[in-house]
Amino acid sequence: MLEDFARRNGYPRFKHFTDDGVSGTRFDRPGFMAMMEEVEDGNVEAIIIKDMSRMGRDYLKVGQVMEILRQRGVRLIAINDNVDTDKGDNDMTPFLNIMLDNLA
Repeated sequence: MLEDFARRNGYPRFKHFTDDGVSGTRFDRPGFMAMMEEVEDGNVEAIIIKDMSRMGRDYLKVGQVMEILRQRGVRLIAINDNVDTDKGDNDMTPFLNIMLDNLA
């Protein structure tokens, strides 16, 4: 799903970061940390995730991560949640993050 979306939307080169079996409430996940290192190094144009819960389940921390991505010019797309930072702010994103935080 993610690879198809990436290809259809002009991202033919991509890299996977996964954290299978690690709680989304933690932000010291190996895959997440490796992804953020790539962001800090300026190697990331966009991050495409299935839904916002894949970013994390702590709404304050997810908000901080989204701000870092914005500052670095990294587009965030959450396919199932209709989030695309290139299309402007989605007013529902903060509420979605709060609901995900309560599921953790």
